[in-house]
Amino acid sequence: MKLSIKLLAAAIIVSFLSNAKAGTIVVNELGASVSGYAGWAHANRGGGTSSLVDLTGQGGNLESGQPLPTGAAKLTTGADNADGGEIAIAGDFGSAAAVLNDLIAGYSYFKVDNGPNIFAAPSLKLAVSAAGGTGDNYGQLIYEPSWNQPVGGSIAPPTDSWQTVSIDSSTGSASDSSGGWWWTGGFEQPNGGGGPPIRSASEWAGLFAADSDFANAKIVGISVGVGTYNQNQIGYVDAVTFGTTTGGTTVYNFQPAAVVPEPMSGFVFAGLGLIAIGRRRRS
Repeated sequence: MKLSIKLLAAAIIVSFLSNAKAGTIVVNELGASVSGYAGWAHANRGGGTSSLVDLTGQGGNLESGQPLPTGAAKLTTGADNADGGEIAIAGDFGSAAAVLNDLIAGYSYFKVDNGPNIFAAPSLKLAVSAAGGTGDNYGQLIYEPSWNQPVGGSIAPPTDSWQTVSIDSSTGSASDSSGGWWWTGGFEQPNGGGGPPIRSASEWAGLFAADSDFANAKIVGISVGVGTYNQNQIGYVDAVTFGTTTGGTTVYNFQPAAVVPEPMSGFVFAGLGLIAIGRRRRS
């Protein structure tokens, strides 16, 4: 019977995916870890947590304003600076130079008004790596909401409402003072440590090109999360988008797996039928 339930659940998920609009992937579960897993997985640190949740019945803007009802990924941190709540997917997402110069990306996030750091909110990260390089051949581009508000500088992002972010290769360029990406270090560029320089994806690609390793670099991971040194945070993310203007985009829709009820056994149905017959005869 348990096998039948699992097969039924799988059939529902496959049917849901086949009916999803082109370019959208419904994520119903998270792997235990990113290593060796083909889809989105937990990538937490310390006491951080990540989960897929149904927002039905939550009320307020969290439920009514969600971009892709009815679920989302929930990310939390605890009271320790070492905590980080994150989910990630690993793979070969294409040539880093080609993608960063033609990027289409984005996501929706919801920051709960909670925790001591008013600047912390779920961020989007792209991992860049070149196999067989000289050792300075890996880093992450990080899009922080606090560096991407309507005015320049680091500004606390809005709380208790969904925010939808759209990013292209020039977001944060010299002509766009609203922000961009900071870099964790690699390809002969220093670690920004969570702040400036903040640049567009194409501007970073131009700088990375000075390192010969970058010619072979790939985008090898996408992640969203609340990083370390952000205590007691609660955030939600959905509609993570990644692709290029020429190659199309993929939207990841986070939804918890549907709960399939235990089917009634044959003798229960038979018993209910006998009760119904008895009632009719007595009437």
